Parts: sequence; C-alpha cells; structure tokens
Amino acid sequence: MSHDFSHSVDRAGSRAEKWDRGNIAGICGNADALPFWVADMDLPVSDGIRQALEDEARLGVIGYRNSSALKPAFISFMKERHDTVLDEDHVAFAQGMLHAIALAMNIFTKEGDRILLPYPSYHPFIDMIEDNGRVIVPYHMKRTAEGFTLDPDEWKAAGEGCQAILFCSPHNPTGIVFTDSELESILTLARDRGQLVLCDEIHSDLALPGFRHIPMVKANERIGADVITFAAASKSFNIAGEHCAFACFSSKEMKERYEKVEKRLHLTGPGYSVASMAEMAYLHGLEYNRQLCRHLERNQNRLEEFLRTRCPELKLCKGHASFIVFIDCSAIWDKVVQDRQKNPQLYDGDHFVLSHFFGQRGGICMNDGTWFGGDEYRCYVRFNFGCGEDLLEKGLEGLEKAVRFIRES
Repeated sequence: MSHDFSHSVDRAGSRAEKWDRGNIAGICGNADALPFWVADMDLPVSDGIRQALEDEARLGVIGYRNSSALKPAFISFMKERHDTVLDEDHVAFAQGMLHAIALAMNIFTKEGDRILLPYPSYHPFIDMIEDNGRVIVPYHMKRTAEGFTLDPDEWKAAGEGCQAILFCSPHNPTGIVFTDSELESILTLARDRGQLVLCDEIHSDLALPGFRHIPMVKANERIGADVITFAAASKSFNIAGEHCAFACFSSKEMKERYEKVEKRLHLTGPGYSVASMAEMAYLHGLEYNRQLCRHLERNQNRLEEFLRTRCPELKLCKGHASFIVFIDCSAIWDKVVQDRQKNPQLYDGDHFVLSHFFGQRGGICMNDGTWFGGDEYRCYVRFNFGCGEDLLEKGLEGLEKAVRFIRES
C-alpha cells in the first residue's frame, strides 16, 4: 500500500498541543506563528490504525480489553524491523516512555547517585534526574562540520564515578544513529564500571535510509552490561499521544523487580484505544513505517538544500534519524542580540532568544536550543520537519524571511 505524505493534516483549531496558540506564544512570542516545535508530526496515521479506532467506536462499548497480544506483537516487530530477538521473560509493558524511564531510575538507582547524561539533552531528562534527587553529570557531545559526535575518550573521562547512564539512541535532538563500535565502547565501559544503562529508543524505528539503528539490548548480547532499553510505537507511527511503551531488560531478575513495583502501583496495563493502536501498528505497520522514513529523508534533504542555497548563514546539523534536527544559527547570533536590544518588546528578555527571533521575524515557532541544556546551546534551534511538503515549504519560507531581515538590518 502506498501512503501519501505530501500534505499535512490540518490540526489548527484542534486540541493539539503543537498548534495551541497559547503554547506557541509562550515559546516564540507570536501566537500566529506556524508550529515546527514539539516532536509529533502533522502527517496521517496508517489506514490500519484509523480503521482499528473506527471499529472500536462502531462497537459502541469501550470496556476492559484483553491486551495479551500486545507484547508478542512488539516482540515480533523488533525481530522484523531490527533483527533483534527478545525473550518475553525480559520484556515488560510500561505506561509511556517517560514514566517507564523514571520508574526504572527510582527502582535501580538511589538519591544522590550520579547519572551521566549526553548534551544537548531532551529537557525532560534533565528534569527527571533533578526532580528525583539524582545528580546530573553532563557530557557535551563534540561539534563537527556536519553535526555532533560522541568522543570516546571524553565520554570515558566524563563518566568516571557515575552510577548510571541515561542515554538516547537515536539521539534527540541531534539525530545521531550510533554505530555498533560506539555502542560496544559505551557498554563495555559501563559493564566494567558497574554502571546501569537506561536507554531511550523512542526514535529507533525512524532511522533514515542508509542508516541502521542497533538496539542497545542487541548490542549488549555479547557484552553483558546492566541495561534497560525502552521502546514505543509513538514516534514510529505518529501516535505520540498514546502512552504505551516497553522496557527490555538485560536480566529476568531486573524485569521481575520492575514489574513487582508496577503491580504495587497498579500500572500494569494499557488503555483501551492505546492497545488497539499499538497492536495494529506493530502487527501491520511495517510498510507504513518504511515509507514514512523515506518521506522524512526527502524532507531533510530539502531542508539541507534550502539552507545551503537560500540561507547559508544557517547550518544544518544533519541527523540520521527521525524528524527533528538542530540548526546552528551562530552566524546571525550577534545581530539577533542587537535586534533584541533595539526591540525588547518583541522578546522575553534573554529567555528563548532565537525562538522569539524566528517567531517574530519569520512567523515560525521552533524549540530554542537553550531548552536542551542551557546557554551553551543558545545559538541553536530545533526544527521539526515531520510534515507534508506543503507545510515544510512554509517553514522554509519563514526561515528565509527571518534571515533576510538580518541581512537587511
């Protein structure tokens, strides 16, 4: 079946957080800006997912659902998509990705433990570590001509004395797909140091053509570190609003300890529609997912070409996976600061400076780089190209409009 991703779904006026005018105003100061921020896509779900929801609604009763087929469906998908064989005794259901990671952090680490975190970082990870009384040990990935990379020597030095690692693979917001040798190095060091590895792989099914995601649990088979890998259907099939995840453990004992706490907290099953969507996605969504990855590759290539030819002041940190990328705005930063000083009414002090600049001068809303780790990333924005070609072109026009303002100022 061919899936049409050329046009965006019109979500304006819906309850979508991405399109909420209050949210947009809070990020960039312009409630009318087009949203290219939060990590969900303005693309249609598969016909199978839509049909599953329609069938449940047509039945007319949303009662208790037997979801026993969901875990086997996930395990089957992992084998087909990633050539990874999972033992069902090592896999636990969890009610959403962030919940799953936070619960594991509370079970397997203790207050005061030092947790190594790669930066730039998805901001909820920063909050999660701090809110749970753990200590962040930041590792700032190395900037390269094309994007970011993980330097093994600097990683080794940064992680000394840590009890755990909170990892993200593929990485958000840089889009890095880590190689087998990189994962082997991380895992071997963690094993030798007795560190727990918590690995968020929510973007794992969106590796772009030419790149291969290797699940941490697969890379760990020959190493034997203490690892928990977390996966979900939410990004892979554009059902980000559903909260259904799986935790894959390196040992049965860890899994049983995790599920014991889930049972105590009554967190053992998915919601009705969540299970319907995820089950359909894992059983019948592989071709949709593959076509989606090809569409995202085309969109990123279009973004790259546009910046190179029309906005060379902006440098794309090209990603290997998913629909979000960092854009380096260092070349225009000083003039943006001057604009803020001349027109303070358009900005919110020094809060989200670039987000406000692009919102006010280009009419587009993006996540400010400071959201991913503070002032060190003030010269970046994160752009979401998970949309149809029509909306993408409007986003590109907004980037150029803002850059043109800088050129003429």
